Amino acid sequence: MLGDVHISGGLLAAVIAAGVSTAGLLSMAALGDWGRRNSPYFSAFAIGVLLVAVMFHLTPEALSYSLDAWLWILIGLGGMAVIGLTLRTFTDRRVNGANLAFGYASIIALGTHSLLDGVIYQTSFHDEAFTGWLATFGLLLHEFPEGVIAFFLLREAGMSNGRAGFWAFVAASLTTIVGALASAYFIDLVPKLPYAALLGGTAGALIYIMVFHLGPHAFLTPNRRGYMMASVGIVIGIAAMVLRHSMH
Repeated sequence: MLGDVHISGGLLAAVIAAGVSTAGLLSMAALGDWGRRNSPYFSAFAIGVLLVAVMFHLTPEALSYSLDAWLWILIGLGGMAVIGLTLRTFTDRRVNGANLAFGYASIIALGTHSLLDGVIYQTSFHDEAFTGWLATFGLLLHEFPEGVIAFFLLREAGMSNGRAGFWAFVAASLTTIVGALASAYFIDLVPKLPYAALLGGTAGALIYIMVFHLGPHAFLTPNRRGYMMASVGIVIGIAAMVLRHSMH
């Protein structure tokens, strides 16, 4: 089964995507103190990208599988709130306990999103390799900012560059490959994956990150320049969606 051309194509696409997201987090790491000083701008940019991902990718696709996806969006939002509260309880003895809680919760959400990307890469090759590569080119555009966002969130949580880089790599890059490997194994065993639950839950989790973590931080930008950076993120996110759909 692992020699099937569809599987090899999907895994290769996932590896390429992981490389692109890794390049994003490495570029963020290279910015050093400059990136930290200007972190509210990155928060605003991240809101723009994630807003498009939630509104025009995750939510519509989840609803296309089942109208019950709204329930899973609420479950994802509530679940992240519980996770954040729990993590904060265990970390609030530290000065930056609240930030650490948000950091870990964010990685859970982004890791789930990246895992689903791997599933999408693999399943897009299931019927035809040509269709799979077209879908891959449309999806790759969002991988770079995903790596940037993952690293940025963990640095804001108070982690060192090395630790943030490691966990950002796990959440934004490694999970993509894991998702492709897992779907390669289960794609012929499971008649229908619960996409509505997976996509809806991820959308709700990312809404939590935007509202309770990125939003307040983005408001720290002077002269409301955060709105400009959020607009840049929205433009890039929409460009990724347009490219993706034009290639289907």
